[in-house]
Amino acid sequence: MFLALKELKHNKARFGLIIGILTLIIFLVLFLSGIAKGLSAATGSLIENSKANYYILDDSANKLITRSVIENDELKELNNLNGLIDLNENTTPINLHTSNFTMYSLDKKINLVYLAIDPSTFLMPEVIEGNTLNNNREIVLNNSFKEDGIEIGDKIKDTSSNLELTVVGFTKNQMYAHISVGVISLDTYKEIMTSATGRDYNNFQALAINMDKSSENLDLLTNIVNDNLDKKVLLTKSDIISNVPGHSQEQATILMMLVFLLIISSFIVGVFFYITTMQKLPEFGVLKALGAKMSTLATSLTSQVFMLSVISMLIGNILTFSLASVLPASMPFVLSYKDGALVSLLFIAIALLSSLFSIIKIRKVDAISAIGGNY
Repeated sequence: MFLALKELKHNKARFGLIIGILTLIIFLVLFLSGIAKGLSAATGSLIENSKANYYILDDSANKLITRSVIENDELKELNNLNGLIDLNENTTPINLHTSNFTMYSLDKKINLVYLAIDPSTFLMPEVIEGNTLNNNREIVLNNSFKEDGIEIGDKIKDTSSNLELTVVGFTKNQMYAHISVGVISLDTYKEIMTSATGRDYNNFQALAINMDKSSENLDLLTNIVNDNLDKKVLLTKSDIISNVPGHSQEQATILMMLVFLLIISSFIVGVFFYITTMQKLPEFGVLKALGAKMSTLATSLTSQVFMLSVISMLIGNILTFSLASVLPASMPFVLSYKDGALVSLLFIAIALLSSLFSIIKIRKVDAISAIGGNY
């Protein structure tokens, strides 16, 4: 450790350059990780943040809530399941519908996904500003709509039905298929669909179930659905999210980029320290000639790598989270401190492993040959 600190102080410019390169690498890895999490949230944060862990859909819907249809009469079948599912407490209908709206102050159409629920149930998201749904023709919007200039009290017009809705509050982290969500009541949704289609609308798309996530509950609910509901399928939260169009492809692409970036980073870090080791071989030869143990030299090198990696990691994290704090809400970027810590620890581990090549080179050095420049 003493040798490592002395050399760091003596060659500030060289190690400053290494810190700069390592900082850019960890920043890129962290930012790409945040993009991956952000894209995942943009496709399924509505489902991910819901208290429902299970959903019942029509088996012909390809595991997509937006394509599922459950007749109103089929809800009554749940009342005959021997009390295993309580419709009033654990199960509630849900509708998801992609639409768009306009405002008098906006000269454009804005896309949104209607989340139609009973606002008194567990599906109602937390309102971070304003009020929850209390009356018909009210809507709680995801806070990303604020960037369009929408405020509480504004009236928006659904383009398919020309129905006006009053914005009463904002929630957060509610997106589906890269579109921000607007929460409305089932009665309001019925009005919109009846007006848009010209016929009475009483159907639902799925049933959300609020039960603990466990293999026992999954088996229990699967048997209940298979034995009592015709042409219906039970899906978990992860099933719903993974089948949102584009989700799996996006995550696979980002994951591949992250893996290759980490591999490239390990080579870059390894080459940096290998080159610096080659430049210092005469010094290592002198130290060996003076009786320095290999363990001492290896500890000195790994200490340098560790300190440089930690400094770079800290700077990279500060830059990443500082940038994240000023990114617009519409930017798909989500990075928790836990995720940042995991990526940082992985980066330090890769840096330490990369230094093994330099340690092997030092071990092979002959003291007399190195002093003479033959290495």
